[in-house]
Amino acid sequence: MELSRQDALRLLGLDEGFGTLELKRARRRALSIHHPDHGGSAGDVLQVEKACELLSRATPAREKVDVPLVRRANDMPSFTIDVLPVDAFELLLVAASELGDVCDDDPPYRLEIRMHEPEDTWVVLELVPDAGGSTVSISLESASPVAIEDVRDSWIRALNTL
Repeated sequence: MELSRQDALRLLGLDEGFGTLELKRARRRALSIHHPDHGGSAGDVLQVEKACELLSRATPAREKVDVPLVRRANDMPSFTIDVLPVDAFELLLVAASELGDVCDDDPPYRLEIRMHEPEDTWVVLELVPDAGGSTVSISLESASPVAIEDVRDSWIRALNTL
């Protein structure tokens, strides 16, 4: 079945006038929702890719000037948890349910989350065993200026309330 432009926009959650950066974000978001590991199917992933291809051909090149910078930051190591990585990973999964949406995980050492607060931010947590505990490192990517300390503090607050 051939996708129309309107179907592609609806599938990716975009409005007319979107830019290259919005298309990339919409693709990532749609793939995280429609991936077979998250309840989707290979056919759904193919539809997302077809929608992106259709819309990228029609995206004007003029917008390169208006694309905001993506901010990236790393905090390595960021904080420690006094349990082994398997248990620390489970605690982080529970905290993630309060802070955003889990997009990808590789238990017990890597967790990718789309946080909603303090800003819409893509966060990667990496766990390393450390003398009977776990050291957590944070990497983030955001279109808005986000202080990595605020992200770290959000995780610590969420863990402390558990």
